[in-house]
Amino acid sequence: MRTLLLTGALVCTAGTASALCEDAWYLRNLAFDRAGYCFGSTLGKSVFSADCSTKSPHLTDWDQRMVSAHKQLEASYSCNINTKGRHLASSLIGKLEDIDLLPTLSEFESSCVGYTGAPVTMTSGIGMRNSYPTGSITGGETVHFRFEPWGGFEFVETDSGTGWVPEGAITPNSCEVFAG
Repeated sequence: MRTLLLTGALVCTAGTASALCEDAWYLRNLAFDRAGYCFGSTLGKSVFSADCSTKSPHLTDWDQRMVSAHKQLEASYSCNINTKGRHLASSLIGKLEDIDLLPTLSEFESSCVGYTGAPVTMTSGIGMRNSYPTGSITGGETVHFRFEPWGGFEFVETDSGTGWVPEGAITPNSCEVFAG
């Protein structure tokens, strides 16, 4: 029997504004790291690659929109990341290496517990033309939605990976339990 749980807005996987702040900071700065930015802060140097080339990186239009959205999100939650420290507890560290188009966090999240549908391929970007598979969602998995959809696609997380899937590929009817 499938159950739909209406729990209101769930904020962050860890359930705290602090977790949202750390993930937003990480995503925003990951775009700069990928563009070759040389970090000056202790935290930036600790979290990101030392393989850098510039203090004035050029971001793609996609990344610039994502960075702007995360700055707004961080401001609305009064985020204050300690960039003098060496540790960041972002749940996204190590999960986005294969992702070409970085997602934008949402203030809300939902989860499909016990996926019951056909396998769904996750991809590195939106659509298949310039993307490649990053994993597959199969029966029994829990699928987390906590990013803004875009262009008919949504970014999802599972225990086995992350990636973009067609929007609506996973519905409450294809879950044992849907929370959100």
